[in-house]
Amino acid sequence: MSDVVDVVVIGAGLSGLQAALDVHEAGRSVTILEARDRVGGKTRSEVRPDGKGIQEIGAAWINDTNQSHIWDYCKRFGLTAVVQDIQGSVASEDAEGNCHFFPYGELPRFAQSEVDSIQAIRDQFEAASLDPETFKQPKRGELDRITLEQWCRNAGATDLALKTAAVWCRGTLGQDPCEVSALAFLEIARGALGIVNLRHDGKHGAQHLRLQEGTQSIAIGMAKLLPPGTIKLSSPVSSLVRVSSKLCLVRTANGQQIKARKVILSIPGPSYKNIAFDPPLPPRKFIYTTAVRFGCYVKYICLFKTPFWRDLGACGLAQSFRGPLNHCRDTSVDALGNYALTCFLASEPGRRWFALSEDDRREAIVKQLGALFSVGYEKVQSELLGTITTEWMQDKWAGWGCPFPAPPPSTIGAGEDGDWLWEKAGNIYFVGTELTNEWRGYMEGALRSGKRGSRQVLADLLLDASSL
Repeated sequence: MSDVVDVVVIGAGLSGLQAALDVHEAGRSVTILEARDRVGGKTRSEVRPDGKGIQEIGAAWINDTNQSHIWDYCKRFGLTAVVQDIQGSVASEDAEGNCHFFPYGELPRFAQSEVDSIQAIRDQFEAASLDPETFKQPKRGELDRITLEQWCRNAGATDLALKTAAVWCRGTLGQDPCEVSALAFLEIARGALGIVNLRHDGKHGAQHLRLQEGTQSIAIGMAKLLPPGTIKLSSPVSSLVRVSSKLCLVRTANGQQIKARKVILSIPGPSYKNIAFDPPLPPRKFIYTTAVRFGCYVKYICLFKTPFWRDLGACGLAQSFRGPLNHCRDTSVDALGNYALTCFLASEPGRRWFALSEDDRREAIVKQLGALFSVGYEKVQSELLGTITTEWMQDKWAGWGCPFPAPPPSTIGAGEDGDWLWEKAGNIYFVGTELTNEWRGYMEGALRSGKRGSRQVLADLLLDASSL
């Protein structure tokens, strides 16, 4: 069958590119079909209007110690790491709008009883996420039947501790703790080496480094390692037919038809709805892809003349129980005069903010930043050069959301440690940053998932050949 490619990969994000590279390096033929007119998936780096460097519309943070795959590419492509600023104070706003600063690495200056409750919930969550027994039956099933909010209540959380957990959950998923399986969030924390490391911006933490050239440059570099013509852009897949146990027919919306021995699906769960599967996906996979969902998650990047927040000893990190922003981080690159705060609008406060007019959105954020950093509205307004807003919720190829989807209760608790989530369906295989136990939701997780998928495919190709 000379007209049959060994592997078709659907999606040119990091997991799809990694899988394709592994297949190519193993001497197998591979074609990538990508719906967009670019590679990178949810890595998307946008040049500032004034040309002073880039800001990240999508995935932004890495580290150089426990994220070995992504860091290897950074070194290979000669990319410039920017250390996330944690020198100074964090700004905090309570539900009534009262603001204060506290040192990075400590807890907000609430009443001691509340601080103790927050610390107790954090420590219990840390212990549970790092305990292997948490993810085995019957505990696994029990945790999947309750929400993260119920888990916190069962652990004795006070109202303020629940609000703190909401900041974690909103900041990670754009969803509230009452919407997400407790098991799912514990798995996310486990994959990042604990809830503390998941939220940490220092060495070894999930938000330690950014890239001056932009994270999309990794995907662009990976694409260049593949033979010319491997990647077909603007080629959304419309249907996927399993002709037999050893042959698939992939059709695109623009009329292409490709026969493949194996297909690797590297797109977010909610965007499976864009493809007609014949035969349908297995029942458990179908239930997962219809139940898993994105929350409301918007980046609103404010570009400034100077890093004015540093004048008060602030590092640019802020969190709010009130909204509209859930948290923000300094995403400046000082060497380029690229000064910015990236504000994250999430969940219900984010939805209310997103419904406002463009001018009212800006007003709301400027006022809140002025209060958070104790400089006032006029100061922030005078420093503001412009804004960039992400629009992932309008992107069907992203699954209408960002950064990665999470399941509600009673979706993923079956089996042992969730391996069924990436079980193959005949000669179709599933990868993506949501389908990994390590660094789920991060670029590192995407690469690891891509490598896992390619190993499955290559092993089965050898089995197929030996059975002829």
